[in-house]
Amino acid sequence: MASGNESLELTEAGTWESFPNFAKKLVKQIGASIIKKLNGPDIRIWEIEYKGHILNLVYDDFPNGVSIEPKKSSDQSIIDELYQIFKNQSDEVGL
Repeated sequence: MASGNESLELTEAGTWESFPNFAKKLVKQIGASIIKKLNGPDIRIWEIEYKGHILNLVYDDFPNGVSIEPKKSSDQSIIDELYQIFKNQSDEVGL
């Protein structure tokens, strides 16, 4: 977790190359917008705005995965809300 807050692990199947496309589709799916893109040698952190809250959409290559987390601990309830949305939209093979 880049922010130190609790995160929601979205997939372990992501790659450096596939993250931008995955991120754009996810942002569109939840009605969010991309604020800033930060790319390091082994991590990508894209700040997104969702319902007035700034979240980090993160790709990390170790351990490999894509997660979403709040920038502020006071926004943890938004992650819980997204979990419920994803849970309701998913099936046995994912979203």
